[in-house]
Amino acid sequence: MKTITLTLLLAFSATLSAQEPWTLERCIRHGLEHNPDIRAQRLEISGRQLETTRKTLAHLPVAGISLARDYNWGRSVDMQELVIIRNQLTRASGIQLQASVALFEGFTRHLDRLAARQSAETAAIDAEELARTLTLDITRAYLQLMLAGQISTCTQENYATIVRQRDRTAQLVEAGSQPQSALNEMQAQVATEKAAMVEAACRVRTARLALMRLLNLPSEEPFAVEGPSGDEQLPAGPPAVSAVRLEDGVCRDPRIRSARSAIEEMRYRHAADKGSLLPGLSLAAGYGTYYSSAADGSLRTQLDENRNPSLSFRLEIPVFHAGDLLIRVKRSRLDLERARLNAEKMKQQVEDEIRSTAIEAENCCQKVLSAEETLHAMQDLLAIMEARYNLGAATAVDYITARNQHFKATSDYLQAKWQYLFQLKLLEQYKP
Repeated sequence: MKTITLTLLLAFSATLSAQEPWTLERCIRHGLEHNPDIRAQRLEISGRQLETTRKTLAHLPVAGISLARDYNWGRSVDMQELVIIRNQLTRASGIQLQASVALFEGFTRHLDRLAARQSAETAAIDAEELARTLTLDITRAYLQLMLAGQISTCTQENYATIVRQRDRTAQLVEAGSQPQSALNEMQAQVATEKAAMVEAACRVRTARLALMRLLNLPSEEPFAVEGPSGDEQLPAGPPAVSAVRLEDGVCRDPRIRSARSAIEEMRYRHAADKGSLLPGLSLAAGYGTYYSSAADGSLRTQLDENRNPSLSFRLEIPVFHAGDLLIRVKRSRLDLERARLNAEKMKQQVEDEIRSTAIEAENCCQKVLSAEETLHAMQDLLAIMEARYNLGAATAVDYITARNQHFKATSDYLQAKWQYLFQLKLLEQYKP
């Protein structure tokens, strides 16, 4: 009984979670968690971090144990008499412990480690840019869905209003206050408003599907969106973008940080390639012993007598490598210059983007004010024209024209308002 009750509670909780409306914050959070590109970038970050660990462990000495068992049917050496033994099977066994460490390699290993660490940092910054881009895409799609929903609501209201006005026109025609042509024109307008309502509903479904794709949700899953009502007070004007704020926004932008991180990585790699032209010094130590059937003595005796400790220093001076090292140095220098040019180009692009976003936000603010003023004028005109039409002082064409103008003003205002809200969201990305 307890198990059944627990199962029902879990099912009820899952149902409530599924019916929970999708706010903008929830959409962004879900998108960041389930987007395949961001998940792939996280794997890329983990891979580069492992490469950094591998480069760090390369500083440690290399040690190993080797075991050997040899059989020789040809010539062999008598280890006591130092004479050649012919056509006799000899067996030999050996064990060797070896260790080596690089004392100096032109700091190539250290620079490779720094380059790998910088590469992992670049991947992390690129993940931030992916998250930022996805956030803006989700915000745009979400606001587009809000806009489509409000326009669809307006078309439904217009359809209901024009249906009531058609019924009233039928009464006026029966009373002789309006001609039969007025009813016919109203019937045609009802059909037009119904078509507009169907088209607006299709746009809502299309916008919902676009948002669900960004969230990586199946199209058949229930998806109820909860957004702002649209009646909230809009800001009086967009915030001004000063020179200080512009510079701060450029410095904080993930694309700029990624470009600068790439410069550091290329600088380390170029230094590592130049370090490969320097001499290298390494230290090696070993300790081993062996046993041979060609020598007298037991296994234990020979292993004890044939102990062979060794210590060696090795100096490698690069003289000629078919131009490979020089070509690598020149290529890494070109990569460094290319990274610097890319950073300059990206900085200019981000500065232009911030300026254009600020200008567009100001333009959208002016469009909202103008569209709101036009909407109020069309509302007054529609009210006057509806009153005149009901009194028989205006024709159906005049009333339909006034209602179409009012709907266009409403649509223009809603589009300007949601575009302005999106531009404000864009500007928030550059806030300190």
